[in-house]
Amino acid sequence: MHSPLPNHWKLRPLALLAVPAFISAATAHSAHADDAVPLPAVTVTADTVQDPSVSKTSGPATQFQVDNDGIDLWGGAGNVNAYRAISAMPSVNAQSADGYGMANIPGGNKGLRVRGELATHGSTGNIDGTPVAGVNPGPGQQWLYDAENISSVTLAEGPVSPDTLSFFTTSGVINSNLRWPETMRSAELAQSYGSFNFRRSFVRFDSGQFDNGSAVFVSGSHTSASKWRGPGDSPGSKDNYEAALSSQLGDHVNLKLYAAYNDMRQDNYRPLTYAQASDLGTYQYYDFSPTSSATASQAVNYYGYNRQSFEDWSLLSELTVKLAGDAKLVIKPFYQKENGYYLDGQSSGKVRDWILDHDSYGLTADYLTRIKNANVKVGYWWSSMVPPGPPTAWKMYTPTTAGDLSGAATWAILAKVVDRHQFNSLYAVADQDYGRLQVQGGLRYVRETMPGLDFYNTTGVGNLSYDQALAASSGVIAERSATSFSVGELLPFFALAYDLTPTAKLKASLGRNYGAPSFDVWPVYQQNYSTFHASGITADQLWHSMKPETANAVDIGVRLTYAKAWIEPTLYYSSNHNKSVAYDPDGSGPLPSYSQNVADTRAWGAQASGNWSATANMDVFGSLSWDNNVFSKDLPLNDGTSLAVSGLQLPDVPMWSANLGTSWHQGAFTVSPVLRYTGSRYGDTQHTQSIPGYTTADISLNYRQKTALGKLKATLTVANVFDKQYIGLINASYYQQMSSATAIYYPGAPRSIVASVALDF
Repeated sequence: MHSPLPNHWKLRPLALLAVPAFISAATAHSAHADDAVPLPAVTVTADTVQDPSVSKTSGPATQFQVDNDGIDLWGGAGNVNAYRAISAMPSVNAQSADGYGMANIPGGNKGLRVRGELATHGSTGNIDGTPVAGVNPGPGQQWLYDAENISSVTLAEGPVSPDTLSFFTTSGVINSNLRWPETMRSAELAQSYGSFNFRRSFVRFDSGQFDNGSAVFVSGSHTSASKWRGPGDSPGSKDNYEAALSSQLGDHVNLKLYAAYNDMRQDNYRPLTYAQASDLGTYQYYDFSPTSSATASQAVNYYGYNRQSFEDWSLLSELTVKLAGDAKLVIKPFYQKENGYYLDGQSSGKVRDWILDHDSYGLTADYLTRIKNANVKVGYWWSSMVPPGPPTAWKMYTPTTAGDLSGAATWAILAKVVDRHQFNSLYAVADQDYGRLQVQGGLRYVRETMPGLDFYNTTGVGNLSYDQALAASSGVIAERSATSFSVGELLPFFALAYDLTPTAKLKASLGRNYGAPSFDVWPVYQQNYSTFHASGITADQLWHSMKPETANAVDIGVRLTYAKAWIEPTLYYSSNHNKSVAYDPDGSGPLPSYSQNVADTRAWGAQASGNWSATANMDVFGSLSWDNNVFSKDLPLNDGTSLAVSGLQLPDVPMWSANLGTSWHQGAFTVSPVLRYTGSRYGDTQHTQSIPGYTTADISLNYRQKTALGKLKATLTVANVFDKQYIGLINASYYQQMSSATAIYYPGAPRSIVASVALDF
């Protein structure tokens, strides 16, 4: 069991990784030279300048990608958060509570919307096509992989191909492609310093390919920073360790293994109410208190009662077997484990200790072949995980004036997983070219088995560990428990691409996407058990009312390619059913607001991205998006009437967004200024809390040289150059009922400067 208030953030030096990196790199450079030969003179040449803009991937579906330089430009100095890396893509609203993309907001909303659709229930995204993350309110895989170990990040929008796997696809699918061991021996060192005591060290060592065809790498990083507002650190410490093996087993079998570990500790940022968000001149730096208080209602605002600590690790594997002809079998087993907690001060005067200790595992298996002139893939995906989410362990402390949690404690939720949360999916996809016409189609069936949860009586159970509390409980309360059940959906997909001319490609895709059931109904029921009990409603009744969200989507676009430019405009439409919203179905009746899969919405819009090589030394790139995402009907009430929401834009969905950047290079120097625009939004469904739009400017100065020692890269980045005050992240659901005391707004970070030096040798 964890200590809820650690005395310090522990630091883990990288020396053990740095030493073999230095030694091996030196060996590699001297392997074919006599020991007595002096070092040659250093020859300096400029490295090749890369394109940091967002690019369009091949194929008829709507997908965008950023490579290494794009990750550097858009991903932020934290070099770890995939959400930040895709922030320049069309119709993407990716926000963070800090300037480095390192702040993990407690709960399911991690600050990402795609075409107005919210990535719910925690971090989402694939790693090398493997869906390792699903329903997870912890940090999960979002901060688990260093950007230096990622070769590219791809986002699929609109209709999603059946083989682009993800737990939920309505908000798009992010895929981070791993950078596996290099064939040449090398070492990388990087060091960064910046505003608010930001420090980051990174080292990677590649063995190069051995005689048997195998290769390995190991890497490590340490990151820390002070919070830009209020007391505490975010992160106080963040240590990543990664290692991978690629091995050729004979002529027909290849095996790859990848392990990653992350230890992250940080103090939370305090959200603002609408009144505070409307007066950033006063409240921009408003945060938790540096000291505790004798008053319980104020003591919960002590920063020591609002922090988190997590350990995450994963093991990915890939076995590729070449079969007869063009056929091959690709099997990818995976495992991920997370252990940690959130501490959150509550308006009740209590401090909640949300304990997360869960794992997930599974595999994907693909059979790929060619049938006549068609590429065919048939696959199966299985995943099994343990909640949370939803939460299974909430311990409530009464804070003391001494600033610790040594006093009395009770349990708000004490549950045990009886049946694991599982996904089973079969899919098939094929594509074929008919001259200038490319056709792609497929079908996926997904079956989701909801977890079964037993709720244990918390009466008389005090300040014990989770396992001790289960043992001390008098037993299971059936009325507050939920049994497992399954739902399934068919997800068809069809796409076309046609070369109108050598410079114009017409694209169209349509398909059905899958969204999350309303898992939040579980904690709401437990927090309001007496009210639901009085109405004769059991937890199992609400649990079995959950339905998966579905979305029927269509995209139509054209890609225009010229000698020095390309532009890709796209029109889209999506009709979403059974969307999860939390509201009171009795109006002002006895029931509280709770999550229900009853909302219908529709989204339509236009987006475009492009790049123009204006001169031999300058590229101009950017994107523009118009996104309209509204309720398509009113919400039903229990008395037969309805709650008027039809036609209202969803909370936290800007109608307009854009970014514009240029990359100018001369010799070894590159200057990349970027403008980002986010239009006005509403924090609530009734549109009473308007948040103005804003524009920020960033600039990055890069110096790259090839030397006899290796590739040298020095970078100076200034984010929010003009120190713009604005509201960035809004922790809003699809339907948001507000009061004057509701705090969901996070100010954007002020101007920050980061200097980095990296050597690859």
